[in-house]
Amino acid sequence: MITATSNQAFFTPQSRREVSQAARNEVKQTVALNDTQKPSQDDSTASQQNKLELQSQIQKLRDTDREVRSHEQAHLAAAGGISQGGASFKFILGPDGQRYAVSGEVQIDTSRVAGDPETTLQKAQQIQQAALAPSEPSAQDRSVAMAAAAMAAEARAEIMSRGANENKPTNNDQEETNFQRISSKINHTYNAISEINTERAASLIDLLA
Repeated sequence: MITATSNQAFFTPQSRREVSQAARNEVKQTVALNDTQKPSQDDSTASQQNKLELQSQIQKLRDTDREVRSHEQAHLAAAGGISQGGASFKFILGPDGQRYAVSGEVQIDTSRVAGDPETTLQKAQQIQQAALAPSEPSAQDRSVAMAAAAMAAEARAEIMSRGANENKPTNNDQEETNFQRISSKINHTYNAISEINTERAASLIDLLA
């Protein structure tokens, strides 16, 4: 197009008009072609951006799924026999049609063992370990751990109270202790008197001799 325009002086007026018209037609065709290609390029760029965004979303969902499952598995491993069933998860459907876990929970038995503070203490300690097992415990996990700590403190207090009551002497024990104390004093006194009498007897023998 540029070359034809620059050489138009070498054509007759009629030819120049024909070339000029042809040039205008060529310009129109070029502009139309460019207009047609431009949206296609824009669409291609937008499509590429959308594809990258979808890939990013899928990767985030995969990371979340892995973290959630690892979190709940840590609870299960530490809970042992106090867990009630396996872990349960809440899923969402990703843009790739796959299901990804976005939250989960593990149910554990947090009740006291009636009449057995020692076992209750052990259970409370296990509950604490299970609640705080993941590397990043949730607010709910910390709440359960605090409740277990309170239960453990109550169990320790009950154990100490029971031990004090068992070591406290009964009325019979107290009477026996008092009797032993009195008997000891009587024996000591009798021995002292015997020693005095022996000394006096020895003095009388010396006088008689």
